[in-house]
Amino acid sequence: MPTPDVSAHLAALYASAEDPWNTHASPYEQGKFAQTAASLPRARYRCGLEVGCGAGALTAHLAPRCDHLIAMDCTADALVTARARTIFPHVDFIQGAAPADWPAQRLDVVILSEVLYFLSDDENAGLAVRIKEDCAPDCDIILVNWLGDTGGAIKGAAAADRLTARLADRCQTITSQALDGFRIDVLRQG
Repeated sequence: MPTPDVSAHLAALYASAEDPWNTHASPYEQGKFAQTAASLPRARYRCGLEVGCGAGALTAHLAPRCDHLIAMDCTADALVTARARTIFPHVDFIQGAAPADWPAQRLDVVILSEVLYFLSDDENAGLAVRIKEDCAPDCDIILVNWLGDTGGAIKGAAAADRLTARLADRCQTITSQALDGFRIDVLRQG
């Protein structure tokens, strides 16, 4: 879960603007989301989890690929916007943070976009446990991380490497590519 300072910062951002990063209109953000959806190895997933859905812009790209999608965010105002802008009957929006509020469904895809650098080392370890124990054996895990300064204790690439190392005994890396300011890693649990 984000630290209290990060949670307060995110809450303040979403209280002042429904889409503080302009994710629904920014060509950069929309390009990143299209690349994220294109990186999914399978055409269709039974049940997916998007951690840190924010205003729901990436959710709109993921929903057509899932029979059921759970979009999670720790900020209530972000979820209000996501629910209003992303109307798919098979998407459930829940307030919470991973790994503490991990859903009970058996997931076959997990998307962690721009969230890993908010997690402490213990939370990163807990996330690895949730993926190993609660996801389907062939679950795809998509990591999307900003390559610039995150303003936090850990940068995006290092946070992705930390989780990838923890999953190495169960997951293989299918692809890892640096794009325009961000990196996408695709792992598959085996």
